[in-house]
Order: sequence, then structure tokens, then C-alpha cells
Amino acid sequence: MRILAVDIGTSTVKSGLIDFEGDGVKGFNTIEVPLLRPEPEAAEHSADYLWGIFKETVKETIRKANMEEIDGIVVSGYLFGLIGLDSQNRPLTNIFTWLDRRPAKYLPRLYKTLDPFEVYRRTGCPPLYIYQLAKLFWLLQEKKTLLEKTKTILDAKGFLFLRLIGEKVMDRSSASGSQLLNMYSLDWDFDLIESIGIDPGILPRLVEPNTIIGDLPVSIANELGIKSGAPIVAGVFDGAAVSIGLGGLNQEIATSHLSTSTMLRVASPYPVIDKSPYMRFQTYYSLKKTWLPGGAVNSGGVVLRWFRDSLGGLEKVLAQDLGISVYEILDREAMLSPPGANGIIFLPYLSGERFPIFGNNSSAVIFGLREWHTKRDILRAFMEGVAYNLNLVNEALRENNLRFKEVRITGGGAQSQLWLQILADVLNTPIKAFTRGDAALFGSALVALETLDPSFELTKFDQYLRFDRIALPSENRLVYEKQYEKFKKVLNSLIPLFNEN
Repeated sequence: MRILAVDIGTSTVKSGLIDFEGDGVKGFNTIEVPLLRPEPEAAEHSADYLWGIFKETVKETIRKANMEEIDGIVVSGYLFGLIGLDSQNRPLTNIFTWLDRRPAKYLPRLYKTLDPFEVYRRTGCPPLYIYQLAKLFWLLQEKKTLLEKTKTILDAKGFLFLRLIGEKVMDRSSASGSQLLNMYSLDWDFDLIESIGIDPGILPRLVEPNTIIGDLPVSIANELGIKSGAPIVAGVFDGAAVSIGLGGLNQEIATSHLSTSTMLRVASPYPVIDKSPYMRFQTYYSLKKTWLPGGAVNSGGVVLRWFRDSLGGLEKVLAQDLGISVYEILDREAMLSPPGANGIIFLPYLSGERFPIFGNNSSAVIFGLREWHTKRDILRAFMEGVAYNLNLVNEALRENNLRFKEVRITGGGAQSQLWLQILADVLNTPIKAFTRGDAALFGSALVALETLDPSFELTKFDQYLRFDRIALPSENRLVYEKQYEKFKKVLNSLIPLFNEN
């Protein structure tokens, strides 16, 4: 069976043809998505431009794969996007992405109206500005006339479905990251939505991820260069697709995606919320009555990208001369600093963070820097800081009886054996890296395969997974245990200052 899988990200749209009877992924293609910033703190996508990129990357995949006949189409996409449509399904807005900070200033007012812990208990989503609930409240405060004209809201993936088949739908997996879905009933929480003055009639129809939502029309098929009639499967959100692609429906396996941001999630047969008052993790829905408690954090590969662009001028030149990636040079340099980075602690909050107790206002901090430290110490501290931050999520999960025996990881950061070893030592858990393909596309294709082929079971494909790198906890974990406690002390001492901003 041949499945066309597409992943809609905040920075790129990716596509590939997964041939389950042939040799894996064919025609992989990726196109960057420009982020629009029409005013301070805005971060938007043009919906029509995104639709154009979607078609362009699919056409290129079909051309590369040299295959016009496919058995199904499936799409995964980023969470938290919101676009308003009028009565003719025309965009009234761009797509507001999760990077859009304009709703943040209204968050205190929103949670004077609502009990934040009650919202968390019902939706699994902590009180953060990234969610559609906060975006709707912001629109209510600043763009009320526009909101009154809005007849439907969708996310980025839902808008593409509208263009593909003319249906306004949202899969329950993506909807679980909106803060508008009751995570127990898996239906819209109408009481919550109405309590802030929003008409629930603007919400799209909900479907299960393993639902065929329509067939590819002739007009679109001709434009894409493929035969019409292929069934379109709703699919899951991007993080769930990664988890599925890594075998993460097994409750003993946690999954992570070390890219610009990163995450740590583990499967559960029931919804789970943090028993502490700090709401330290989110719980989103995957499919087939499986939930994914865990945490997505802003701070991942972005810290190395910042280091590369701000402090890595010489490394860029050297990498160009040697014909290798600059990140390989940075990796080698960081290896020359000992575990613990000679005492430097880095709080990696270059883009703020998603922890309610401090996240919205946090910023990056280098603590303990002395004149005898070197750039390699700072570089290693950056990598360790990301691991310590992810361990905050790990601790929260384990304190809530969500325990796992290994972490499976993908993304650009998984290419670094050093970073994998740091994570294994800090999390005190074996790490397995999958870097030979795109886990999100593969996971989405698996969802489509099970939907279209009743003989296939998602839970049984795990035996076919092969991992490129493995890192086991070493004696260095004892160093990291001490450094992690120092990391938490530094963080806790700065939380009051963060919250003054």
C-alpha cells in the first residue's frame, strides 16, 4: 500500500510517499513556510500561501517518486493554529501560530474569568497563551467586530482539508491541543467556550484520527498530478505522529523529538493531569482511546542555532572548509568540555517556556560563568541545559506514576551522539535514536494504513523498527544529578524575577 503523507510544520511543509510493499519513503520533499510578523509579537501564516506550498510539495513528491497512483492521503500538523472564516469560507485572518504572543497580555484577565486548574482538569491544557482558547479571548478583546463576522474557526490542517474536500472538520487529536476539548468526553467543552462569550457554533465537526473524511476530487488530483479518488484520512497532530512513528503507543516507551523545540511524551490508556498544583505537563489525545501526557518545551535545537549564529562564526568557516555540518564541529568542540560544563548552568529559555509557573516571562540565563571558562564550556552547558529542562517534564511524569523504560528520539538533535549521551545520563534512561527517516510522516502513514487495511495493527509494527544510535546511562549521571539540583535552585531563585516582567 502506498500512502502520501504530509506534515504541516511552523517552519516547513514536508511530504513523502511511504510504500509499505516497496522500499520505504519515496520522493521526500520539504518547503519552508515564511512566518509573517505584521506587528510586534505577531507570528502568522498566510492560509492561501500555505495551501500553495502544500500543493507544491506534494507535486514535487509525486514527480520524484514517479508514481501517480496512491492508496491514501494523510496529513499531520502543528497544534494551536487558528484561522477565522466568513460565511463563504473565506479567510478573515491569517493563521495565528503558537509563536504568536499577542494573546499573552490577556491571560491574567482570562483566568480571572476562569479557574485555571478547572480548565486544566477538563482539557488537559495548562493556562498558557499558546492555545486557541486564549487566542479567541484575545480576539474578543481586540478584534471583536472581526470575531462577530467569523462563522467558523479552523487550525492550519483543518484549513487544508477545507481546500481539499470542502469539509470543515478537525481531528480529535489536534483538537485536544486547543484547550476547547473535554479530554474525557472527547467532545467540545461547550460550557467552557460559552463562559468566555464565544458562540460554540463556530467550531468545526470533530472526527476520529482514523476516519476517512473524503476522497481526493478530480480537480485537485489533476493539479497535483495524481489519480483522483484516493481516500483522505484525518490523521493526528505532528507530535502524536512522531510518537506513533517511534512505537510510542507502548506505555513502556517515551518518545521525544529534538528539533527547534523538543518534547517528552508517554502513552496512557486514560487521561492524566499533574496531581501537583503546578500543572507541569499537558495531556493530548492520540487515537484509539490512547492519550499522550507529557511536555513540549520551547527550548531544543534553537539554543544551538542561536549559538551557531551568534558565537559560531569560526565554526561556520571551518565547517565550510571541511565540507561538513557546522553542528558536527560544535559537537566535537562540546566534547572537549567535561560533564557538568565546568560548573556552568544554562537556563535555555531563549523563547520563553511552557511551564505555567514561570514560562511566559522566562528568559535564558548563563549562571556561574568565570573568566577561565571557554566557549566549549558554554556550548556544552547549552546542551546540558536542554536536558535538564526536559528532565523537569520527566520528573513530573514519574511523580504521576507515568514510568517508562526507554526514550526513543528523532529530529536533528538526535544526530549528536554527545547530546544523546547527555540525555541518557540526565534522564537516567536508555536513549534510542531514529534518524534514517521522518518519524512524523511514517507515523501518519501508519495511521492511514491501519485505517485502510483492517488486517494491519499499529501495535505490532514495533518489531520492524531499527535505531541508528543508542546511549545508555553512564557513571556521569552522578555528576548530572548534582548539576540538575543546582539547575533547579537557580531556576527557582529566578522565578520571582521572571514573573515581574
